[in-house]
Amino acid sequence: MIYTVTLNPAIDMTVYIDELKKGQVNRSNHCLIDAGGKGINVSKVIKSLGGKSIALGFLGNDNKDWFLKYLKNMQIDYDFIFVDGLTRTNIKIVETAQKVYTDLNQNGFEVKKKDINLLFDKIDRIAKTDDIFVLSGSLPPGTDEDVYVELIRMLKRKGAKVIYDADGKALESGVLEKPDVIKPNIHEFKCLFDVEENDLNSIVSSAKKLIENGIKKVLISMGSKGAVFVTENMELFAKAAEVKVKSTTGAGDSMVAAISYGLSQNMDDVSIFKLALACAAAKVSKEGVKPPEKNEIEGFLEKIKLERLGELKWI
Repeated sequence: MIYTVTLNPAIDMTVYIDELKKGQVNRSNHCLIDAGGKGINVSKVIKSLGGKSIALGFLGNDNKDWFLKYLKNMQIDYDFIFVDGLTRTNIKIVETAQKVYTDLNQNGFEVKKKDINLLFDKIDRIAKTDDIFVLSGSLPPGTDEDVYVELIRMLKRKGAKVIYDADGKALESGVLEKPDVIKPNIHEFKCLFDVEENDLNSIVSSAKKLIENGIKKVLISMGSKGAVFVTENMELFAKAAEVKVKSTTGAGDSMVAAISYGLSQNMDDVSIFKLALACAAAKVSKEGVKPPEKNEIEGFLEKIKLERLGELKWI
């Protein structure tokens, strides 16, 4: 089973306007409201791919009904710990004239020690060998910085596979626990290594250090510049697919969804990387944080070309 863990979910409101004028009244053309948070976004795309997951984590009691109804309509299974307060609302402003994207993210509800203990008890109870756990996203107020570290340790003891997607200090400390897969973007990766965005050799050699230390797969997304995938057996690069961008929110989560789905289906590394690229391309072609449809993903899948680094050969 695939489990996605979202400690700080959000109601994502995407507002479309021609141009944001500071200090003035702005009127939107239209807006979209979706249930979000990185793990929730992963579960959506797993569903689109035909897979199944269970969404875990915290959810605010005060506005849980809307959130749960949304997930039920999406046919996504869940098993949350409910906490005091509101699940946060994140506002994404899309300026259509200049294609400028601005995010206004809130901190979220405060989590207490008893809530953390309940979550750990739940995961300790349900996790089994070869289950796949996706740990991703920001931490809500009240959580210790090492909560991901402790979760990775617990899941590794259980024999579960861990896919980790975090940033900053959480990423730095988390990689020391050797999750099976990490998916940083290039800016997050630069928190780990001093690399140049245009120097594929330094990116790959740095990623290989993580592989040597026990991480099995490293996928580094670089936006319009493409992506690098380094595993125990290969180093791959792909240029970004040509796509009309409507929303970049959730593109990285779509890659994580592809990895987790691919692992659950015992897909080979080349197929996983292609699927991750196709899912990301299909996602950015959608407005808001709406997941792409399976046929849209398959359409991009046919266009993906990979380069095996060191050989300069498209595969």
